[in-house]
Amino acid sequence: MSRFLTATVVGLLLAGTLALGAMAADDWPFWQRWFARVPAITGFGGNANAIPDLRSDFGGEAAPLTRRQPEPRLVAPLRQADAWMADRNSDAFLVWHDGALVFEHYYRGDAATQRPAGAMAKSLVAIMVGRAIREGAIAGLDAPVADALPEWRNDERNRIRWRDLLAMHAGLAWYRQETSPFSDFQRIIIGSDYQPRALALPAVAPPGEVFDYSAWTYDIAGLALARAGNAPYEDLVDRWLTPPLGLGPMRIYVDRDGGNVHANCCLYGRADDWVRLGALIADEWVAPRLLPDGFVAEMRKPGPDRANYGLGIWLGSPYEARRPIASTRNPYPTPVKSVIEQSEPFAADDVMIFEGVGQTKTWIIPSRRLVIVRFGSAPQDWDDAMVPNLLIRALQ
Repeated sequence: MSRFLTATVVGLLLAGTLALGAMAADDWPFWQRWFARVPAITGFGGNANAIPDLRSDFGGEAAPLTRRQPEPRLVAPLRQADAWMADRNSDAFLVWHDGALVFEHYYRGDAATQRPAGAMAKSLVAIMVGRAIREGAIAGLDAPVADALPEWRNDERNRIRWRDLLAMHAGLAWYRQETSPFSDFQRIIIGSDYQPRALALPAVAPPGEVFDYSAWTYDIAGLALARAGNAPYEDLVDRWLTPPLGLGPMRIYVDRDGGNVHANCCLYGRADDWVRLGALIADEWVAPRLLPDGFVAEMRKPGPDRANYGLGIWLGSPYEARRPIASTRNPYPTPVKSVIEQSEPFAADDVMIFEGVGQTKTWIIPSRRLVIVRFGSAPQDWDDAMVPNLLIRALQ
């Protein structure tokens, strides 16, 4: 081997070693995760939204739900709904009515399977804020979030209330969606400490005025909850929700071992846990024991810039044939452009929805004491009103 070739190889090895050292000093877990995502984010296959394999295990041993046979008037509609769900990439379909689970079908896995809830995790955050208020850790929905976040106390973000965070009217900026490993967007998603970037997001609109469907808003809510409750977010779930509701084992993405959870998403748990959470919202006699008086009514109030979104929950009215996720009057860039297809208005005006990913969701209809849970991927011919209206009309 010539001296020139030898020098070149040694130089490359030295450069590679220095590069690896720089990556390790920078944030080695981030680089491992980013390289695992490279094929997808550069268009060569894979999953750009793949979640790193760091999760915090919490929850408990799932308490048995009361079960009974459905009322005769529900039998045929449930059979029709089951067939419809089976033809549309469903993994699980459960129906709770009047205090009991009356139907469950697991097309893939079984009752104990931990399933990805996606953005339904945001609804859990909203419920946790209610529990924190009930427990005295937060003064109320109109209290400033800066009470828990000193980073916000000396600038215009000190006007942001818990209500603004949960309604996605906080007025905070987004990190522009980019694939570069040096971008703030990639670092906040898969970095090993996302907290500094999340809490550095500046205000770009007055709080309470502009709707923006934002993942960071709910990550920030999770961080603030942890500080207000003086414990990790997942520990607060175990303290305030797991025992009274009988929630089963759960996992959620954390940025590093012992770090912060991404409370906005990436929660895995049993399908029937969402029956329990939906029933908490649907059952007026249960909610006051765990949530402050009137909290569910506050959750159902639409925001000033989004008639279909309350506090951590989507509202079934007013009707939109194509319900957009992002605001159409957003003054800053947002990567969320999804719409939910719906052929007709809901047959009840009090429908609320925990909205997940791929049409994974929980419909809650308090007037019928009805909760419907569906897990699965998104089919081409989805109709958000189909199954709820079948069951609502059967109960009229």
